[in-house]
Amino acid sequence: MSEEILNYHQRLLARTRKVGNSLCVGLDPVLKKLPPADGNPADRIKRFYTDLLEVMAKRRLYPAAVKPNIAYFEALGIKALDVLYSLIAEYRSEGILVVLDAKRGDISTSSGAYAEAAFESYGADAVTAAPYMGSDSIGPFQEKARANSQGIYVLVRTSNPGAKDFQDLVVDLGQGRRLPLYKVVAEKLVEWDRGDLGAVVGATALGELEQLVTFWRSLGKEMPMLIPGISVGGIGQGGDVKEIIRAIRNGGGDPNLHLLNSSSGVNYAYERFSRLSPAEASLKAMEELFEGMR
Repeated sequence: MSEEILNYHQRLLARTRKVGNSLCVGLDPVLKKLPPADGNPADRIKRFYTDLLEVMAKRRLYPAAVKPNIAYFEALGIKALDVLYSLIAEYRSEGILVVLDAKRGDISTSSGAYAEAAFESYGADAVTAAPYMGSDSIGPFQEKARANSQGIYVLVRTSNPGAKDFQDLVVDLGQGRRLPLYKVVAEKLVEWDRGDLGAVVGATALGELEQLVTFWRSLGKEMPMLIPGISVGGIGQGGDVKEIIRAIRNGGGDPNLHLLNSSSGVNYAYERFSRLSPAEASLKAMEELFEGMR
């Protein structure tokens, strides 16, 4: 009897339930913020994130996922991209889901190439994508994702100041239906989803986050969210892990289905815990986030 093939939503749930948390750690190597160290930029990044993985393995404390932001690696040249490739393989070898934060999106042929890079060349479990060009842009990611049950997190409601320029615009859908643009995108995700789509929703957009959970459930689905902007120890964009969990539950959702991402708060925890090694400091920040999720 053949083994059942899980889709990305099912893989995500299996992972969060196995490790008992829905934490996603952003791997955002801003060189000037990394602790001082010898070596070229690529070597410093490699050592910083390899040390973190080794401490996780030693303590058997893992997040559900990590989210490397490809922009920071691209900015440092080809050697840093080689490091990204090896880090993805190393983190995945420990069972950690890898979401490649690339925010790609273009006409169908270009999207197909972007998807091939993310899923086949880098081997990521999921990728972030921009929906502005519609189904022609997202569909090729879904086609490439199908073979290995990978996922695509589509930008829906971000919490940056300029988000209101487009995302809050009200769209007249006819027959008396009027929705802000971000909800139009959210509704399209339900239509397009094959167990492979999720949504990027900012951690500081709490009201919209809860409304989206309710909205999706009214349409018969709960779309997984990737929620960036979680702070810990005063470092980060200001999203509070307990408030986000509460908002998901208030909307009738399952917190296990949604990844809560902290980048700066984990990466640069050594600024708070000067007596610990940078990797041990990051793990301590992760433990604080685990506690907030209980």
